[in-house]
Amino acid sequence: MNRLSAAMLSVAALLIPLGAAGQIQFHVSDRLPANVLVHELDMTTSSLTDSLARVPFLLPTYFIYPDGPVNAEEALYLMRELGLEGELSRYTGSILVFNPAGGSDYDAATDFEVYKTVFNTRRAFVNLKIVGIGKGASFVDAVLAPVANEVAGIVSIGGKAPRRGTVPARVPVYVAGKNAAAVAKGYVSSDQGVIKESTKTLKLYVNASEPLLRVVVNTARGQSLREQFTDAWERLLSQNYRSSNYGHTNYMGGLLGQYGEYELEPYPMFDRLGIRREICVRQLMPSKQVRTNYLWYEYIPHAVETAAPGTVPLVVLLHGHNNDPRTQAEASGYLTLAADEGFMVAELEWQGKGDYNYMDDDGIEVTIRDILRRHPQVDPSRIYVEGMSAGGFAATALGIRKPYLFAAVGAHSGGMFTDKVNLGFPFQDNAGLKQEVQFLRGKITMPYFCISGTADEGVPFYNPAHPNGQLLVEAWKTYLYYGGFDVPDAVDADKYPVFGIPLSNRRRVETTKRHAMEIGDVLDAAGHPVMRLVAVENFGHANFVPGAREMWEFFRHWSRDPETSESVWDD
Repeated sequence: MNRLSAAMLSVAALLIPLGAAGQIQFHVSDRLPANVLVHELDMTTSSLTDSLARVPFLLPTYFIYPDGPVNAEEALYLMRELGLEGELSRYTGSILVFNPAGGSDYDAATDFEVYKTVFNTRRAFVNLKIVGIGKGASFVDAVLAPVANEVAGIVSIGGKAPRRGTVPARVPVYVAGKNAAAVAKGYVSSDQGVIKESTKTLKLYVNASEPLLRVVVNTARGQSLREQFTDAWERLLSQNYRSSNYGHTNYMGGLLGQYGEYELEPYPMFDRLGIRREICVRQLMPSKQVRTNYLWYEYIPHAVETAAPGTVPLVVLLHGHNNDPRTQAEASGYLTLAADEGFMVAELEWQGKGDYNYMDDDGIEVTIRDILRRHPQVDPSRIYVEGMSAGGFAATALGIRKPYLFAAVGAHSGGMFTDKVNLGFPFQDNAGLKQEVQFLRGKITMPYFCISGTADEGVPFYNPAHPNGQLLVEAWKTYLYYGGFDVPDAVDADKYPVFGIPLSNRRRVETTKRHAMEIGDVLDAAGHPVMRLVAVENFGHANFVPGAREMWEFFRHWSRDPETSESVWDD
């Protein structure tokens, strides 16, 4: 088929008349090659209180390679035929349709250069999906698949098998059409897929050590594009995203091939996890005795909806500086843990956006008290707080300011400001915290977990030459002093590798990612880990998903008696 077939256009027109699209249009961008048509979906679907909206930075970007050249109107029909305008639109950030640069057919060299140009222009991809149809699929399988280290998923429909010797990158892929079995062979080999499901028309191959690395082969005849793409979404595209934090931080961007294979991460689908998300906008009254408009999100596994009173732990998440307030829930790994382990999650819009107010320490506490009132199944002795970046600084401070409220606190890529470095955030006053720590020293146990990447550019793991290079060490020393432990005068990485301070239970944990974790503990008098430090090798300033389970394994042993504030360890 050259262009879209008349039959396809007719069917699409019956589904949704063109006039119903309103402002939805494909256009040529002056920042991209002229053969690329761009459609940015209406991001109002990601408003903070939209019940269907997800965190925007994880939404997929689709690169679509049609069977032949299409104009803007035909690109819109193709988008509808795939189903991208309807049910899937809330999971889509933008769509780019790549016409053959030279005319009717794709040219390996020319069209690869277009792909490279567009990739390098946009740079910071987290969830890039590529869809090829007919001749477009043949081009994707032969030319783009071998360099798809950054791609979160490929859908190949109706293409021809590439020539022998073509070696695809390790990438999740869905292959459909009459040549699907032949096309899939190279992908199965590269992904080291092991057959997990087999029927007459469908086969599923999964990598034994990375379940997100999968190949789906659909040989059914007579299916529409919508049926094939919807199946691809359910079985493959909705399973994962892909980001690069190896040696740098993903949001800083990267050129094609610059950082090697991007890492696969699970995309949390609430229905599959068995989790209900509740969006909470409430007028609460903190200590100022003024009603304040707060926003937060509660993630409640179905299994704990009717749990007995006081039996369900609560993990409170604090997002990074100016991040979307769904970032920690959807990108940290905590939702999968909540479903597996049976605890609730609440992510707070603690920094205040739009019509919603900033939560200071008292605002965070009154929000948690409101959660306790509305959810009697929550155990007040097992409330934990975790934050990323600025949220990590806030969590570190809360462990000092509100020690009676939390059983343990955790910081990811965040620590504590020094007398010389304070970025002006209102949530952490170094001098005030130091005074409180002096008063509390040895009087209360506050378990503390701190994890950070050794390639973190924002809050470096330890680099005295960097303005922020001692903020993690400042937090470690403060919590050592807080707990009544000896505090080293200086960090000595030669004597104490990685962390520079003496730690017990030193160990190395390998992960399925490109990063291992170096871990060490500070033990209390009973031999229980009251402080755990984790270094993620060569990882940037971002959530390290395997680190969430490590943090929960630390948290879950600790509780705090709501009456006496005594910290309790439970094996």
